[in-house]
Amino acid sequence: MIKNGILLISVLCLLSGCVAPDRAIEGSTIDEQPIEKLTFQSLTYTWDESSSVSDLNAISGNQSTLLLWVGASCRGCHDWTDMLREGIENGSLEGISVVSIHRYSAFEQTDDVLARYVGNDSEYPIKWPMMLPSEDVDVINLDSGLTSDSDLYDAFLNPSTPTLQIYHADGSIVPIDHSYWASWEELQDISTHMGLLNSGGR
Repeated sequence: MIKNGILLISVLCLLSGCVAPDRAIEGSTIDEQPIEKLTFQSLTYTWDESSSVSDLNAISGNQSTLLLWVGASCRGCHDWTDMLREGIENGSLEGISVVSIHRYSAFEQTDDVLARYVGNDSEYPIKWPMMLPSEDVDVINLDSGLTSDSDLYDAFLNPSTPTLQIYHADGSIVPIDHSYWASWEELQDISTHMGLLNSGGR
């Protein structure tokens, strides 16, 4: 029993860290087949450490938003967070809307996530909202207004970390194939595509 317990803890620790998705490739590819239109509410922090319960669709407003699924110990997540922040701060990603979503609420502590991402004293400070949903959060179908039959992770295409997705204003989700480590070329492609979407182009 002790050996089995140690094995389980080891597996959970591995899952909560850096998980390189099988679909990650060199060069970003955006799948233009949006699926179910969804939202959820969760505790959300902003860069200045203030918090509130917020709705993903309300946060995105009337524009396409880049979702970044992260873990506290995920080095690829740290890398993408740094590149996004630097691009926003230096103006090269001007106008891009970003929301980070914590992936591992079952076995990563909120304090660890905040220490990594929230506040000027954090290790990889964000300049956008950070959502911390629980695993059993209600996912709402925006077409029906009813709770979806899918849980959070199934509804959002089983994201690993890091995972980038485009979340449209109507609540539909578009997956992005991307590399595990941050790539400026990929990020520029994604930003350009999102700029076209938000300006009414395709």
